[in-house]
Amino acid sequence: EQLEQQMTVLNHLSYALKNREISVDLQPKVDLRTGEIQSIEALARWNSPTLGFVSPGVFIPVAENAGKVREIDLQVLEHVLKWLLKRKRADKYLVKVAVNISPDHFYHPHFVNTIVELLRKYEIDPNYIILEVTENIGLVDFQTALMIIQKLNSYGFKTSVDDFGMGFSSLSYLQKLPFAELKIDRSFINGIEEAGTLAIVRSIIQLALN
Repeated sequence: EQLEQQMTVLNHLSYALKNREISVDLQPKVDLRTGEIQSIEALARWNSPTLGFVSPGVFIPVAENAGKVREIDLQVLEHVLKWLLKRKRADKYLVKVAVNISPDHFYHPHFVNTIVELLRKYEIDPNYIILEVTENIGLVDFQTALMIIQKLNSYGFKTSVDDFGMGFSSLSYLQKLPFAELKIDRSFINGIEEAGTLAIVRSIIQLALN
């Protein structure tokens, strides 16, 4: 049943990307002390005319396996840039928006230029975009990853590690790659009432501060 579901999703995904069915939900990241929105996270959503709502927990892994996740990332980024431009033209307050970027992008030589050109097209300063990569960035060649992240930083982008604490060894690349932010995986936050989990969360926060 799971395999059949994945094949059905894959069969509709190419059509969905061609017809730009991927939409975006914006989730605020709030300072718990002040209530101030510090940034916003862009979440990919897919409401298929045929399949109905498809969970990102289903279609993102399928897209990754099929080599289509880059297209999703770029469509999400474009949605965000259109939203920011609309606010800019209405003279409304702009806030930083975090967009997921798959490590697949790091294998494409024109990745940084593609991102920069998109921002120029929509007249948005890179300071308003946070690029979040998952921990499997550890699979990318270190020198390549370092060069790309340094280049992104030089343009003014902030880079962030999503789902920190899960998957591949974090510390092995954290000391070498200049990320600006760590996002602690929600499994730790959900279990924060447990003494052992709380100790891990405190350690990650201390690590980030250091």
